[in-house]
Amino acid sequence: MKDKVREAFRDKYGKNPEIISFAPGRVNIIGEHTDYNEGFVMPAALEQGTYFAGAKNRDKKIRIFSLNLKKEDSWEIEHSRERKGDFSDYLRGILNFLPFLPSSGIDGIVLSNIPIGAGLSSSAAFEISFIFLVSGLFNLKIEPTEIVKIAHHAENEFAGLKCGIMDQFVSVFGKKDHLIFLDTRTMEYEYVPFPFFWEIAVVNSGIKRELTSSQYNRRKEECEEAVKAIKKLFPEVKSLRDVTEDMLFEARKLMNERIYKRAMHVISENRRVFEMKEYLLKNDACMIEKTMKLAHQSLTEDFEVSLPELDFLVDVASSLPYVHGARLTGAGFGGSIVALIQKNHRLDFENTIKNAYRKKFSIEAEVFFSSPSGGAYFERA
Repeated sequence: MKDKVREAFRDKYGKNPEIISFAPGRVNIIGEHTDYNEGFVMPAALEQGTYFAGAKNRDKKIRIFSLNLKKEDSWEIEHSRERKGDFSDYLRGILNFLPFLPSSGIDGIVLSNIPIGAGLSSSAAFEISFIFLVSGLFNLKIEPTEIVKIAHHAENEFAGLKCGIMDQFVSVFGKKDHLIFLDTRTMEYEYVPFPFFWEIAVVNSGIKRELTSSQYNRRKEECEEAVKAIKKLFPEVKSLRDVTEDMLFEARKLMNERIYKRAMHVISENRRVFEMKEYLLKNDACMIEKTMKLAHQSLTEDFEVSLPELDFLVDVASSLPYVHGARLTGAGFGGSIVALIQKNHRLDFENTIKNAYRKKFSIEAEVFFSSPSGGAYFERA
Protein backbone atom coordinates (compact mmCIF):
# COMPACT_ATOMS: atom_id res chain seq x y z
CA MET A 1 0.00 0.00 0.00
CA LYS A 2 2.87 2.37 0.72
CA ASP A 3 4.26 1.86 -2.77
CA LYS A 4 0.80 2.23 -4.29
CA VAL A 5 0.10 5.55 -2.58
CA ARG A 6 3.58 6.83 -3.51
CA GLU A 7 3.12 5.95 -7.19
CA ALA A 8 -0.40 7.39 -7.23
CA PHE A 9 0.98 10.66 -5.87
CA ARG A 10 3.58 10.84 -8.65
CA ASP A 11 0.94 10.11 -11.29
CA LYS A 12 -1.46 12.69 -9.90
CA TYR A 13 0.87 15.60 -9.16
CA GLY A 14 3.90 14.94 -11.37
CA LYS A 15 6.35 15.07 -8.48
CA ASN A 16 7.55 12.92 -5.58
CA PRO A 17 5.83 13.08 -2.18
CA GLU A 18 7.81 14.56 0.68
CA ILE A 19 6.11 12.62 3.47
CA ILE A 20 4.25 9.32 3.79
CA SER A 21 2.20 8.84 6.95
CA PHE A 22 0.28 5.88 8.34
CA ALA A 23 -2.29 5.46 11.11
CA PRO A 24 -3.89 2.15 12.06
CA GLY A 25 -7.53 1.35 12.53
CA ARG A 26 -8.58 -0.24 15.76
CA VAL A 27 -10.64 -3.11 17.03
CA ASN A 28 -12.02 -2.98 20.55
CA ILE A 29 -11.69 -6.26 22.40
CA ILE A 30 -13.78 -5.23 25.42
CA GLY A 31 -15.28 -2.00 26.76
CA GLU A 32 -18.00 -0.86 24.36
CA HIS A 33 -19.85 2.46 24.75
CA THR A 34 -17.81 3.13 27.90
CA ASP A 35 -15.38 5.67 26.44
CA TYR A 36 -17.83 8.57 26.15
CA ASN A 37 -18.91 7.72 29.69
CA GLU A 38 -15.32 8.33 30.91
CA GLY A 39 -14.90 4.63 31.52
CA PHE A 40 -12.43 1.89 30.63
CA VAL A 41 -11.65 0.19 27.33
CA MET A 42 -9.24 -2.40 25.96
CA PRO A 43 -8.63 -1.99 22.22
CA ALA A 44 -5.85 -3.00 19.85
CA ALA A 45 -4.40 -1.16 16.88
CA LEU A 46 -4.81 -3.12 13.65
CA GLU A 47 -2.27 -3.85 10.94
CA GLN A 48 -4.82 -2.34 8.54
CA GLY A 49 -4.90 1.44 8.32
CA THR A 50 -4.73 4.66 6.29
CA TYR A 51 -1.78 5.99 4.29
CA PHE A 52 -1.26 9.55 3.15
CA ALA A 53 1.38 10.69 0.69
CA GLY A 54 1.86 14.44 0.59
CA ALA A 55 3.96 17.42 -0.37
CA LYS A 56 3.74 21.17 0.06
CA ASN A 57 2.54 23.39 -2.77
CA ARG A 58 2.85 27.14 -3.36
CA ASP A 59 -0.75 28.20 -3.88
CA LYS A 60 -2.21 28.06 -0.36
CA LYS A 61 -4.60 25.28 -1.37
CA ILE A 62 -5.32 21.89 0.17
CA ARG A 63 -5.84 19.22 -2.51
CA ILE A 64 -6.69 15.70 -1.37
CA PHE A 65 -7.47 12.79 -3.68
CA SER A 66 -8.98 9.61 -2.22
CA LEU A 67 -7.96 6.45 -4.06
CA ASN A 68 -10.75 4.54 -2.31
CA LEU A 69 -13.50 6.97 -3.27
CA LYS A 70 -11.85 8.00 -6.57
CA LYS A 71 -12.75 11.52 -5.58
CA GLU A 72 -10.87 14.77 -5.03
CA ASP A 73 -11.61 17.78 -2.87
CA SER A 74 -9.70 21.06 -2.74
CA TRP A 75 -10.09 24.28 -0.81
CA GLU A 76 -8.24 27.40 0.18
CA ILE A 77 -6.50 27.01 3.55
CA GLU A 78 -8.29 30.03 4.99
CA HIS A 79 -11.64 28.44 4.09
CA SER A 80 -11.03 25.37 6.23
CA ARG A 81 -13.84 26.37 8.60
CA GLU A 82 -16.39 25.74 5.86
CA ARG A 83 -18.07 22.34 6.03
CA LYS A 84 -18.74 20.55 2.77
CA GLY A 85 -20.59 17.45 4.00
CA ASP A 86 -17.94 15.23 2.42
CA PHE A 87 -14.94 13.14 3.43
CA SER A 88 -12.83 16.28 3.59
CA ASP A 89 -14.79 17.58 6.60
CA TYR A 90 -12.64 15.40 8.85
CA LEU A 91 -9.51 17.08 7.46
CA ARG A 92 -10.98 20.57 7.57
CA GLY A 93 -11.79 19.89 11.22
CA ILE A 94 -8.19 18.88 11.89
CA LEU A 95 -6.90 22.14 10.37
CA ASN A 96 -9.28 24.08 12.63
CA PHE A 97 -7.81 22.56 15.78
CA LEU A 98 -4.12 22.63 14.91
CA PRO A 99 -2.07 25.22 16.85
CA PHE A 100 -1.80 27.24 13.62
CA LEU A 101 -2.70 26.84 9.95
CA PRO A 102 -0.04 25.45 7.57
CA SER A 103 2.15 28.10 5.96
CA SER A 104 1.62 26.69 2.46
CA GLY A 105 -0.78 24.41 0.65
CA ILE A 106 -0.73 20.61 0.61
CA ASP A 107 -1.10 18.11 -2.22
CA GLY A 108 -2.14 14.72 -0.89
CA ILE A 109 -3.22 11.20 -1.82
CA VAL A 110 -4.98 8.96 0.69
CA LEU A 111 -5.48 5.19 0.62
CA SER A 112 -7.01 2.95 3.27
CA ASN A 113 -7.69 -0.77 3.64
CA ILE A 114 -10.09 -0.29 6.57
CA PRO A 115 -13.68 -0.95 5.48
CA ILE A 116 -15.76 2.21 5.90
CA GLY A 117 -18.75 1.74 8.20
CA ALA A 118 -17.43 -1.52 9.66
CA GLY A 119 -16.91 -0.15 13.18
CA LEU A 120 -13.11 -0.28 12.92
CA SER A 121 -12.38 3.41 13.29
CA SER A 122 -11.68 4.32 9.69
CA SER A 123 -12.42 7.97 10.50
CA ALA A 124 -9.92 8.12 13.39
CA ALA A 125 -7.19 6.53 11.24
CA PHE A 126 -8.00 9.08 8.50
CA GLU A 127 -7.70 11.97 10.97
CA ILE A 128 -4.57 10.77 12.73
CA SER A 129 -2.73 9.93 9.52
CA PHE A 130 -3.48 13.43 8.20
CA ILE A 131 -2.16 15.04 11.38
CA PHE A 132 1.07 13.04 11.05
CA LEU A 133 1.32 14.10 7.40
CA VAL A 134 0.95 17.79 8.27
CA SER A 135 3.30 17.39 11.23
CA GLY A 136 5.96 15.87 9.01
CA LEU A 137 5.56 18.45 6.25
CA PHE A 138 5.78 21.47 8.55
CA ASN A 139 7.96 20.04 11.33
CA LEU A 140 5.28 20.50 13.96
CA LYS A 141 6.22 19.35 17.44
CA ILE A 142 2.88 18.10 18.75
CA GLU A 143 2.80 15.81 21.78
CA PRO A 144 1.08 12.47 21.15
CA THR A 145 -1.70 13.20 23.66
CA GLU A 146 -2.32 16.54 21.93
CA ILE A 147 -2.62 14.75 18.57
CA VAL A 148 -5.31 12.55 20.13
CA LYS A 149 -7.18 15.59 21.44
CA ILE A 150 -6.99 17.47 18.12
CA ALA A 151 -8.47 14.54 16.21
CA HIS A 152 -11.11 14.00 18.88
CA HIS A 153 -12.19 17.64 18.79
CA ALA A 154 -12.37 17.52 14.99
CA GLU A 155 -14.67 14.51 15.01
CA ASN A 156 -16.84 15.76 17.88
CA GLU A 157 -17.14 19.42 17.08
CA PHE A 158 -16.69 19.57 13.33
CA ALA A 159 -17.78 16.21 11.85
CA GLY A 160 -20.59 15.96 14.43
CA LEU A 161 -20.05 12.51 15.95
CA LYS A 162 -20.04 12.64 19.77
CA CYS A 163 -17.61 9.75 20.16
CA GLY A 164 -15.23 9.13 23.02
CA ILE A 165 -11.45 9.38 22.81
CA MET A 166 -10.60 5.69 22.44
CA ASP A 167 -10.38 5.51 18.64
CA GLN A 168 -7.93 8.35 18.26
CA PHE A 169 -5.90 7.23 21.28
CA VAL A 170 -5.26 3.69 20.10
CA SER A 171 -4.39 4.89 16.58
CA VAL A 172 -1.56 6.95 18.12
CA PHE A 173 -0.49 4.73 21.02
CA GLY A 174 -0.89 1.23 19.57
CA LYS A 175 1.86 -1.26 20.43
CA LYS A 176 2.79 -4.42 18.60
CA ASP A 177 1.50 -7.63 20.26
CA HIS A 178 -0.26 -5.68 23.03
CA LEU A 179 -3.72 -4.46 23.89
CA ILE A 180 -4.20 -1.10 25.59
CA PHE A 181 -5.98 -0.92 28.95
CA LEU A 182 -7.11 2.72 28.86
CA ASP A 183 -8.78 4.99 31.40
CA THR A 184 -10.58 7.40 29.08
CA ARG A 185 -11.06 10.01 31.82
CA THR A 186 -7.42 10.42 32.84
CA MET A 187 -5.84 9.00 29.63
CA GLU A 188 -3.69 6.80 31.84
CA TYR A 189 -2.96 3.52 30.09
CA GLU A 190 -1.25 0.18 30.45
CA TYR A 191 -0.09 -2.24 27.79
CA VAL A 192 -1.43 -5.77 28.23
CA PRO A 193 0.37 -8.61 26.39
CA PHE A 194 -1.78 -10.43 23.86
CA PRO A 195 -1.37 -14.24 23.82
CA PHE A 196 1.31 -14.97 21.20
CA PHE A 197 -0.50 -18.11 20.00
CA TRP A 198 -3.72 -16.18 19.20
CA GLU A 199 -4.68 -13.61 16.63
CA ILE A 200 -7.61 -11.29 16.06
CA ALA A 201 -10.25 -12.11 13.46
CA VAL A 202 -12.64 -9.38 12.33
CA VAL A 203 -15.80 -10.17 10.39
CA ASN A 204 -17.45 -7.27 8.60
CA SER A 205 -21.18 -7.94 8.38
CA GLY A 206 -21.50 -5.77 5.29
CA ILE A 207 -24.16 -3.70 7.04
CA LYS A 208 -22.90 -0.12 7.13
CA ARG A 209 -24.18 2.53 9.44
CA GLU A 210 -23.70 6.26 9.41
CA LEU A 211 -23.08 7.03 13.06
CA THR A 212 -23.92 10.70 12.80
CA SER A 213 -27.38 9.81 11.51
CA SER A 214 -27.89 6.67 13.60
CA GLN A 215 -28.91 6.08 17.18
CA TYR A 216 -25.31 6.45 18.39
CA ASN A 217 -25.76 10.00 19.63
CA ARG A 218 -29.08 8.97 21.16
CA ARG A 219 -27.31 6.31 23.26
CA LYS A 220 -24.98 8.97 24.56
CA GLU A 221 -27.97 11.13 25.50
CA GLU A 222 -29.59 8.19 27.30
CA CYS A 223 -26.45 7.69 29.37
CA GLU A 224 -26.54 11.38 30.29
CA GLU A 225 -30.19 10.98 31.33
CA ALA A 226 -29.15 8.16 33.66
CA VAL A 227 -26.44 10.33 35.23
CA LYS A 228 -28.93 13.15 35.87
CA ALA A 229 -31.25 10.75 37.67
CA ILE A 230 -28.48 9.16 39.74
CA LYS A 231 -27.09 12.58 40.77
CA LYS A 232 -30.32 13.26 42.65
CA LEU A 233 -29.21 10.64 45.19
CA PHE A 234 -25.46 10.80 44.63
CA PRO A 235 -24.51 14.39 43.68
CA GLU A 236 -20.80 13.51 43.53
CA VAL A 237 -21.38 11.45 40.36
CA LYS A 238 -19.91 13.03 37.23
CA SER A 239 -20.46 10.22 34.74
CA LEU A 240 -21.52 6.57 34.66
CA ARG A 241 -17.89 5.71 35.32
CA ASP A 242 -18.48 6.82 38.94
CA VAL A 243 -21.58 4.65 39.47
CA THR A 244 -21.61 1.21 41.10
CA GLU A 245 -24.29 -1.39 40.50
CA ASP A 246 -25.58 -0.83 44.06
CA MET A 247 -25.92 2.90 43.39
CA LEU A 248 -27.76 2.24 40.15
CA PHE A 249 -30.15 -0.17 41.85
CA GLU A 250 -30.91 2.41 44.53
CA ALA A 251 -31.66 5.05 41.88
CA ARG A 252 -33.66 2.70 39.66
CA LYS A 253 -37.00 4.21 40.69
CA LEU A 254 -35.87 7.58 39.31
CA MET A 255 -35.55 6.37 35.70
CA ASN A 256 -37.49 4.28 33.22
CA GLU A 257 -36.49 0.73 32.32
CA ARG A 258 -34.79 1.72 29.08
CA ILE A 259 -32.49 4.25 30.77
CA TYR A 260 -31.77 1.77 33.58
CA LYS A 261 -30.68 -0.87 31.07
CA ARG A 262 -28.39 1.57 29.26
CA ALA A 263 -26.67 2.45 32.53
CA MET A 264 -26.43 -1.20 33.60
CA HIS A 265 -24.58 -2.06 30.41
CA VAL A 266 -21.97 0.68 30.90
CA ILE A 267 -21.41 -0.10 34.57
CA SER A 268 -21.09 -3.85 34.03
CA GLU A 269 -18.93 -3.34 30.95
CA ASN A 270 -16.43 -1.25 32.93
CA ARG A 271 -16.16 -4.14 35.37
CA ARG A 272 -15.61 -6.60 32.53
CA VAL A 273 -12.67 -4.56 31.22
CA PHE A 274 -10.86 -4.98 34.55
CA GLU A 275 -11.72 -8.67 34.61
CA MET A 276 -10.50 -9.19 31.06
CA LYS A 277 -7.13 -7.65 31.89
CA GLU A 278 -6.63 -10.16 34.69
CA TYR A 279 -7.76 -13.11 32.56
CA LEU A 280 -5.36 -12.11 29.77
CA LEU A 281 -2.45 -11.82 32.18
CA LYS A 282 -3.30 -15.32 33.45
CA ASN A 283 -3.96 -16.72 29.94
CA ASP A 284 -7.33 -17.94 31.22
CA ALA A 285 -9.00 -18.80 27.90
CA CYS A 286 -12.18 -20.08 29.51
CA MET A 287 -12.90 -16.85 31.40
CA ILE A 288 -11.88 -14.68 28.43
CA GLU A 289 -14.47 -16.48 26.32
CA LYS A 290 -17.12 -16.15 29.03
CA THR A 291 -16.43 -12.43 29.51
CA MET A 292 -16.78 -11.70 25.79
CA LYS A 293 -20.02 -13.67 25.70
CA LEU A 294 -21.45 -11.61 28.58
CA ALA A 295 -20.32 -8.40 26.88
CA HIS A 296 -22.15 -9.29 23.69
CA GLN A 297 -25.24 -10.30 25.63
CA SER A 298 -25.24 -6.95 27.43
CA LEU A 299 -24.83 -5.03 24.15
CA THR A 300 -27.75 -6.98 22.71
CA GLU A 301 -30.19 -6.93 25.62
CA ASP A 302 -29.31 -3.84 27.69
CA PHE A 303 -27.77 -1.42 25.22
CA GLU A 304 -29.73 -2.76 22.23
CA VAL A 305 -27.16 -2.02 19.54
CA SER A 306 -26.87 -5.46 17.97
CA LEU A 307 -28.70 -6.88 14.97
CA PRO A 308 -29.75 -10.45 14.04
CA GLU A 309 -26.90 -10.57 11.54
CA LEU A 310 -24.32 -9.68 14.19
CA ASP A 311 -25.80 -12.13 16.69
CA PHE A 312 -25.63 -14.88 14.06
CA LEU A 313 -21.97 -14.17 13.28
CA VAL A 314 -21.11 -14.23 16.99
CA ASP A 315 -22.94 -17.55 17.45
CA VAL A 316 -21.17 -19.18 14.50
CA ALA A 317 -17.75 -17.93 15.60
CA SER A 318 -18.34 -18.99 19.21
CA SER A 319 -19.23 -22.53 18.12
CA LEU A 320 -15.76 -23.16 16.66
CA PRO A 321 -13.35 -25.01 18.99
CA TYR A 322 -10.37 -22.76 18.22
CA VAL A 323 -12.25 -19.52 18.98
CA HIS A 324 -11.80 -18.11 22.49
CA GLY A 325 -14.41 -15.38 22.53
CA ALA A 326 -16.50 -13.37 20.10
CA ARG A 327 -18.72 -10.31 20.26
CA LEU A 328 -19.79 -7.32 18.23
CA THR A 329 -17.19 -4.59 18.19
CA GLY A 330 -17.61 -0.88 17.62
CA ALA A 331 -20.81 1.05 18.09
CA GLY A 332 -23.10 -1.62 16.72
CA PHE A 333 -26.13 -0.97 14.48
CA GLY A 334 -24.16 -2.92 11.86
CA GLY A 335 -20.43 -3.11 11.41
CA SER A 336 -18.27 -5.98 12.60
CA ILE A 337 -17.69 -8.70 15.14
CA VAL A 338 -14.35 -9.57 16.67
CA ALA A 339 -13.16 -13.09 17.54
CA LEU A 340 -10.01 -14.26 19.30
CA ILE A 341 -8.76 -17.33 17.47
CA GLN A 342 -5.85 -19.71 17.69
CA LYS A 343 -3.27 -19.19 14.98
CA ASN A 344 -3.21 -21.48 11.93
CA HIS A 345 -7.02 -21.63 11.63
CA ARG A 346 -7.57 -18.73 9.27
CA LEU A 347 -8.82 -20.71 6.27
CA ASP A 348 -11.35 -22.79 8.20
CA PHE A 349 -12.61 -19.77 10.15
CA GLU A 350 -13.09 -17.67 7.02
CA ASN A 351 -14.79 -20.42 5.04
CA THR A 352 -17.10 -21.43 7.88
CA ILE A 353 -18.17 -17.87 8.68
CA LYS A 354 -18.65 -16.75 5.08
CA ASN A 355 -20.55 -19.86 4.00
CA ALA A 356 -22.90 -19.83 6.99
CA TYR A 357 -23.59 -16.09 6.67
CA ARG A 358 -24.21 -16.30 2.93
CA LYS A 359 -26.61 -19.21 3.40
CA LYS A 360 -28.55 -17.47 6.19
CA PHE A 361 -28.72 -13.86 4.95
CA SER A 362 -27.52 -13.92 1.31
CA ILE A 363 -24.85 -11.38 2.29
CA GLU A 364 -21.14 -11.70 1.59
CA ALA A 365 -19.14 -11.18 4.79
CA GLU A 366 -15.62 -9.80 4.70
CA VAL A 367 -13.09 -11.50 6.98
CA PHE A 368 -9.61 -10.29 7.80
CA PHE A 369 -7.00 -11.04 10.42
CA SER A 370 -4.50 -9.02 12.42
CA SER A 371 -2.17 -9.15 15.35
CA PRO A 372 -2.10 -6.09 17.64
CA SER A 373 -0.05 -3.49 15.81
CA GLY A 374 1.98 -0.35 16.42
CA GLY A 375 0.68 3.21 16.30
CA ALA A 376 0.84 6.03 13.75
CA TYR A 377 4.04 7.36 12.21
CA PHE A 378 5.40 9.37 9.30
CA GLU A 379 8.55 9.01 7.25
CA ARG A 380 10.41 10.98 4.60
CA ALA A 381 9.41 9.69 1.20
